[in-house]
Amino acid sequence: MAKSNNQKAKILFLEHMLRETGENRTISMQEILDRLSEKGITAERKSVYDDMEALRVFGLDVKFRRGRPGGYYLAGDHSLKNLAEDVSVESSDQKETGDAVEAAAVPLFVRSASTGDKKMKLICLAERESEVKAFFGTTAEYTEQEDGTILVSAPYLADPQFYGWLTALGSSVKIAKPKRAGQAFREYLKSLAREYKGV
Repeated sequence: MAKSNNQKAKILFLEHMLRETGENRTISMQEILDRLSEKGITAERKSVYDDMEALRVFGLDVKFRRGRPGGYYLAGDHSLKNLAEDVSVESSDQKETGDAVEAAAVPLFVRSASTGDKKMKLICLAERESEVKAFFGTTAEYTEQEDGTILVSAPYLADPQFYGWLTALGSSVKIAKPKRAGQAFREYLKSLAREYKGV
């Protein structure tokens, strides 16, 4: 089966779907395949099984419940609720609002893959603000600009998972600074394009 251009982002979409689940809310294999198809990603059950295992190795507590309703869900300390509780929102300069707690559910690799104290700046369209906050959570600062866009000061990431997420958002989120971060992302995109040369 020929791979679609969005194959590289498939595991990121899976992680996002799983973060919407819990012990009382599962997602079936058919729902996963349908939602991936809506994103333009063609997937087979076996590849999804493999991706689920990769997410388990990565540290997500992915469970499967048999019966009806059955399906996959996140359990334990990696559920959306517990991740929100796990990230501290107690600093005095931070508002303890529902938005802050919701934004605290940061993908584990964002917290583990950031390169020290280095920061990067991203510009995102207002309609993507919730997705960006869901991704970076309280590890980033968000400032509304006069033109209506959001300036995001986030941990510096140079990671394929970050690049996959950024690619899925298209032109609605852009790396503004530092220049080397934008260049690294461009090189990543070029390397992907080479893989599909002649397709």
